[in-house]
Amino acid sequence: MTIDRISSDRRTEILEAAIRVLARDGLAQASTRKLAAEAGINQATLLYHVGSKDQLLLEVLREMMRQTREIAVAAAEEDLPLREAISNSLRAFWRHVEATPELQVMQYELTLYALRNPEAAWLAREQYRGYCEVVEGVLRAACEREGVTCALPLDALARFIVGGLDGLILQFVSDQDIARAHRDLKSLIAAVIALAEGSAPVEEMAQPPSSEAAHA
Repeated sequence: MTIDRISSDRRTEILEAAIRVLARDGLAQASTRKLAAEAGINQATLLYHVGSKDQLLLEVLREMMRQTREIAVAAAEEDLPLREAISNSLRAFWRHVEATPELQVMQYELTLYALRNPEAAWLAREQYRGYCEVVEGVLRAACEREGVTCALPLDALARFIVGGLDGLILQFVSDQDIARAHRDLKSLIAAVIALAEGSAPVEEMAQPPSSEAAHA
């Protein structure tokens, strides 16, 4: 095994350990001592491989972004028409949310951490841009398979979906009310389908805000 491979494997182990600590104990309790102990190494070795605690936390956020994209893409692999693609993809993603609420809380913590760090704020913006691009790709593929045109621009509908899911996730991790979350998810799916098919008003969402509205 080469030195580069050893280093790569060690970084992966450290990243996995950091995710466990952050999900279990939260960002405030994630000291470098605790992170190193979870990875089975000393603090000096931890910092040698990751550079600093800040760099490690940002790597964790990148990994969570990667996993979220992977889940969204996997849920859309079936060749389904638009309506079913929307419903199946959102329900598949929500199963992941219910199974890992601690990871959702951790991801919000890391997003806020990135926004509070001027040098890392770009990563929080990149995170949501990336999520919207994934959702837009799922919608575009479904429209092309079915030979239909979405009533709302795909980028606008993708942002609506990501924003809706964000709200549902925050409510769910706050109260863990599964029954209510399922009802709200059903409503979100219905709203997305209505916007996609043109059975709900889309004019205001489809148009960029006027200069007057933007400064209101």
